[in-house]
Amino acid sequence: MRFAVLAIALAGCSSAPGSPVEKPDASPVGVDSSSAIDAAIDTPTDEPSVPCTATAAQVYAATAQPNAALGTILACAPAEVLDVAAVTSAVGAGVMVTTAVAQFQIAYQTRDGSGAPTVSTARVYLPSVPRARPVPIVVAIHGSVGLADACVPSAAPDHNLPLPFAARGFAVIAPDLAGLGNAGTQDYLDNRSQGWQALDGARALHAILPAGATAQQLLLAGYSQGGGAALSAQALISADGAGIGTLAATVVFAPQWPISIQSFDYDAILRTPTALTIGEGLAYSSVAVMREYAFFANHVAGGVGADALPAQFRTNLEGAVQSQCLVALGGVIQTSMFHTGDLIDDSLRTSVIACLDGQPGCAGDGAAYAQFLAANVLAPDPNAGPVLLVQGSLDQIMPPAKEGACIRDKLVAAGVGVDTCVVATATHSDIMDHHAEPLAWAESVLAGGTRTQCTSSGDLPACSR
Repeated sequence: MRFAVLAIALAGCSSAPGSPVEKPDASPVGVDSSSAIDAAIDTPTDEPSVPCTATAAQVYAATAQPNAALGTILACAPAEVLDVAAVTSAVGAGVMVTTAVAQFQIAYQTRDGSGAPTVSTARVYLPSVPRARPVPIVVAIHGSVGLADACVPSAAPDHNLPLPFAARGFAVIAPDLAGLGNAGTQDYLDNRSQGWQALDGARALHAILPAGATAQQLLLAGYSQGGGAALSAQALISADGAGIGTLAATVVFAPQWPISIQSFDYDAILRTPTALTIGEGLAYSSVAVMREYAFFANHVAGGVGADALPAQFRTNLEGAVQSQCLVALGGVIQTSMFHTGDLIDDSLRTSVIACLDGQPGCAGDGAAYAQFLAANVLAPDPNAGPVLLVQGSLDQIMPPAKEGACIRDKLVAAGVGVDTCVVATATHSDIMDHHAEPLAWAESVLAGGTRTQCTSSGDLPACSR
């Protein structure tokens, strides 16, 4: 994806119906609004205070350290410095660039979904001219890329999500999530694993700069899978202890967030094994396979990810998962697994259904997986700042009526202040091109007072699960 048309007006932006936060009318605030700099604090915000002499290979080989604090920097390698011209070229005309940006690749201490120590790698973006001092921070989380190490975002970065924030003077970290690019298997769609690793990314961003250089103000941002990770972090932050900061706001683009067994049509996939996988659209079959694979790899003792799948597909899918990124992997799934029953081992499928229905046969790995799916649903935090949900009406990967609208309803029901930006012409692939007004919204939250709204009025459809 590219920042092709950042200045295009959004087709809709409004508060969700029933939102508990009322906002007076106000003129939109542009992303070129000024922000004061405290000249009395002159600590550089583009120079790590930790040793940063490792190679990229050493970053991806870093291992968790016994008793290390969450967010501890385990390895740091310098990466490209983008001058103002390069940043401007990358983010497009819709964002007024205020600074050059230095990049670094790091590994930091975090934990998996069970709380055990592990490592996430990440790309860090540090502004040479901060928007304020201390510099506010952003954790920006990528969308689904697959499970293969070759797909790790920090090695060949997609700047779409993190760079606009850095261009405006925020310090930003873009976590890869543990097991992607380093040892292990990414715990795909494990809400606790992804949420905790995002929060520990904030701790790492505080750790990479001198004490006092980073503000307590934190923004979370995420696209697709990363949008779900950001919402999980929002749900977990209040119980996660010190060292993170105060969550001011969360911005999510077409979020992929498991909030029930119906998310991503999974209940239907389990119950209609003779249905054609092509009927599940462009993404749901791949989502099912990757989540099952990740569960077996991470949560079944001695488990192999492909054991979650029917025996006749295991060898082929094992190779594809380990070598192919998302689009190619999805192609393998669509062209070899023609029916939804092909997406999961049948004994596992029937056991999960028995668990869901409270019937005999709920046992073993099926019981463990069903328990995981139920426990994986998190409650949003009504006290952890507002959420902006940005969604394309033409999205066929995370269809707005099945995913975004249902997520909005869950947030509103929990008492979260929700704003929505609906882009009538946007798909899942190009929703990130519409970044300027969401960035202005985030800046207005930090400024206090009335939250900036998009240029037009609109809303998501009704949830239709």
